[in-house]
Amino acid sequence: MAENAAGRKIWNYSPDEPIRYNPLFDWPIHPLKVFTWMIRRWISISRFLMFIILGFVIHQYLTPSVQTMQHVTFDWVLLIFLRNTALLFLVAGSLHLYLHVHKAQGDRFKFLNREMATKNKIFKFNDQVYDNMFWSIASGVTVWTGYEVLYLYSLANEWISVAPFAEHPLQFFAWILCFPLIRGIHFYFIHRLLHHPFLYKHVHITHHRNVNTGPWSGISMHPIENLIYQSSPLIHFIIPTDPVIVIIHLILVTLNPAFTHSGFEKIMNKETKILDSADFHHQLHHKYFDCNYGNMDMPLDVWLGTDHDGTDEATQKLRMKKRKSVT
Repeated sequence: MAENAAGRKIWNYSPDEPIRYNPLFDWPIHPLKVFTWMIRRWISISRFLMFIILGFVIHQYLTPSVQTMQHVTFDWVLLIFLRNTALLFLVAGSLHLYLHVHKAQGDRFKFLNREMATKNKIFKFNDQVYDNMFWSIASGVTVWTGYEVLYLYSLANEWISVAPFAEHPLQFFAWILCFPLIRGIHFYFIHRLLHHPFLYKHVHITHHRNVNTGPWSGISMHPIENLIYQSSPLIHFIIPTDPVIVIIHLILVTLNPAFTHSGFEKIMNKETKILDSADFHHQLHHKYFDCNYGNMDMPLDVWLGTDHDGTDEATQKLRMKKRKSVT
């Protein structure tokens, strides 16, 4: 476990090995390592697979008819908003209850030995969880619904092209495989943008008050940040795709952060792992701010010099870099 200069433990739990990135970008390339990575992180029984299945269910059973969506009316837009809110409560709410309220696995695989803040004036209602819930719904779900309504309305009026699964199955699966890479590139560069001093002070700080994160912290963001952060699905207005792909994409940018901000690396049932949850890679960003802007699927942090691999050496290197920037 990492320690600070005084020898005090920083982490309740941290991985034993340095953070490792997608081997797809190693040279020489090792196909077996790449295949193993993809199976473990993208295709196996994981939250990614769960979200793919959820995308099909939403499109088939929880989305209004094309005829209904040809006109923007309050009833179906409200239906989408309430459906998205319910999904967020299902995912973030369940994780919060399991990990932070009932403490079903105690502090095992919990990064920080701290509780969610209460009686703290930096948060609305003086409570971190209520603050995060407010921003997640009022900002996060609103932007999510706005992008989805814009796509569905354009689709219903045939203003954008689609590539149905029945006609383009290979393209469908190509999107599934490329999602982590697309999102990794988009997230890195918009995240660097959000750390511009002006945007950080007036926008990104809403999210970064959460040093000790929880499931409701995921899309607890200023509305401008949510507009920027959730913008990667706009690519589907340009490149024709199956509508299910668009729904999955929206789910990945809105529900997946409940896991990546849960504060626990793994979700356990007694001694059995249920799912991987938060990445230590992103937890380090919330702790130290000036590192790990991307994700582990695209090693842009390594290539562009913003990587923190979780070791004490990396922490000392980052502190030296900050001292030099001040002087």
